[in-house]
Amino acid sequence: MAGSGPNDSKGSAEKSSGPSASYAGKIVARIRPNIVLTEVVSGNPAAEVEVHIAPDGSVLSRRLVKTSGYSAWDEAVLRAIDKTDKIPRDNDGTVPSLMILSFRPKD
Repeated sequence: MAGSGPNDSKGSAEKSSGPSASYAGKIVARIRPNIVLTEVVSGNPAAEVEVHIAPDGSVLSRRLVKTSGYSAWDEAVLRAIDKTDKIPRDNDGTVPSLMILSFRPKD
């Protein structure tokens, strides 16, 4: 048997323990319009950013955890996060305190 709970367990703790499957995309969609980049980036490299978020959705801090290899793209992403007023709430009305988001120039 794969689970460790009772046979009639609904698994609600597991379901509510993290953001919904589409939540990271929702956050990236909120930040993306703020990305301003004047340089051409070859390929579609990802910049990964760790974002600490307050319960009201405001960004407390952000840091680059994996560079895209293009400092101009990395900096544009960080500036866009700084310009974003609030991170939207997830479907259940919560905001996770920490997210790692991936940004690609051609997504």
